[in-house]
Amino acid sequence: MAEERFLYGPDGRRIRRSALSGELARPSWSGLLQPWRGETIASGLTPQRLVSILRSADSGEPWDFLLLAEEMEERDLHYAAVLGTRKRAVGRIEPVVEEAPGGGAAAEHAEAVRELVRRTGFRTLRKHLLDALGKGYAAVEIVWDRGARWQPARYEWRDPRWFRIDRDDGRSLRLLDERDPAEGTPLEWAKWIVHAPQIKSGLPIRGALARLAAIAWMCKAYALTDWTRFCEIFGQPWRVGKYHEDASEADVRKLLGALANLGTDAAAAIPEQMQVEFVSAGGGQTGQPVYRGLAEYLDRQVSKGVLGQTMTTDDGSSRSQAEVHDRVRQDICEDDAEELAETLNRDLVRPFVDLNFGVQERYPRILLPVPDAARSKALLERLEALVPLGLEVSQEAARDLAGLPAPEAGAGLLSPPARRSPNPAPRPAANRAEALNRAGEDNGLLDELLAESLEGWQRVTDPLLQPVRELLEASASPEEFLAGLAAALGEMEDGPLRRALAAAAFAARGLGDARDEA
Repeated sequence: MAEERFLYGPDGRRIRRSALSGELARPSWSGLLQPWRGETIASGLTPQRLVSILRSADSGEPWDFLLLAEEMEERDLHYAAVLGTRKRAVGRIEPVVEEAPGGGAAAEHAEAVRELVRRTGFRTLRKHLLDALGKGYAAVEIVWDRGARWQPARYEWRDPRWFRIDRDDGRSLRLLDERDPAEGTPLEWAKWIVHAPQIKSGLPIRGALARLAAIAWMCKAYALTDWTRFCEIFGQPWRVGKYHEDASEADVRKLLGALANLGTDAAAAIPEQMQVEFVSAGGGQTGQPVYRGLAEYLDRQVSKGVLGQTMTTDDGSSRSQAEVHDRVRQDICEDDAEELAETLNRDLVRPFVDLNFGVQERYPRILLPVPDAARSKALLERLEALVPLGLEVSQEAARDLAGLPAPEAGAGLLSPPARRSPNPAPRPAANRAEALNRAGEDNGLLDELLAESLEGWQRVTDPLLQPVRELLEASASPEEFLAGLAAALGEMEDGPLRRALAAAAFAARGLGDARDEA
């Protein structure tokens, strides 16, 4: 039998190669980690039962809560829609890999991570991790493949009910397996990507969106049940049976059976002494607005909790109003993206680099920049005005703002159109006399005006460019510069430049008018 080969993690612990390439949480029909579960929590959920579920989750027993969160997403169209919207807002962001500072092998490490991001399965990995938004945490097992270098062969989502929350810190996960089916075992290094977004401060399980929406979901379920019953009998006439005072209990039961048959079979047989009347149910229309209003109100509250707004999902308001509220959702999307990027860098990028290149002082980073069309357009317009004045901006930073990738080697490039000369050639003189007159014109005043205007150019442009220069000197990376550029542009003082241009234009206009009169 071949001897087991080991690797060593950053903490010096030995890591079994077979553990990296195998599945530690492989489900099985007869084992502890079963893929099929027949339990249900949502059916017949009562307020008392919901309180018990939430209290159990708070004490480290989230089994029933996780099952309820799964069923909520499966049973409620609105909750599934808004939660899916929040997930897809982050899942569709194009990832960017930032090279670690310091040079040397950093470029090679960054390119390896870029290749990792481009591999099949990375997009699905992000979707699996975003399941944590509804449930509080998500765990994905990495199955590694050893070829030219260690690469994830696939990412396997694992049921969050297969883990126990560590009782000491309330955050760490422990895998339930045969070695310890009660408390679970610590997760192996380089095998797990665990995402636990901090939607609110405190324990991750208490910040799950399903917990926030659970009460509204239960109340809506009651409203829909009552509304369905109302719709079932809406418009049907009331059937009223009358019997004599001396009617026996058997006669009353016979009359009730006849009334029931009238509702189903539209036919019934009753004694001649009994009477049946049909009463119009027109007053029943008052129930519909109550049920509908309650359901729609609860949906709006769920939209606020999940998306931070309701206008783009529930109200159908104008486009301008919806764009204002979309900025609120932009903030939530940016926060989700930053947290997901932190998880990927901690649990995927660092183990990947350690396995292939050894422990590093600094590591490349995956970034998930959320596009903001309005902000990018404003920055590009400012750059269009400032670059001709001497502001130095890298092409990479400008491409990031425009959302354009760098061109590949040998690719055809677009070129700017030929620019017209700002000083077109003068019209040829019609005759010798006109040429002599032109040559004799006195341009001394214009030369003096131009020299006077250019003499103080630095005095009027320094207040304009100073905030951008200070930001450029204080920034450690292009991303940091771009992040603070909007604020710096707002601090630019263009008053001296505007006054100087206005004075020069006024003087030139006056000189031209004087010559015209002459």
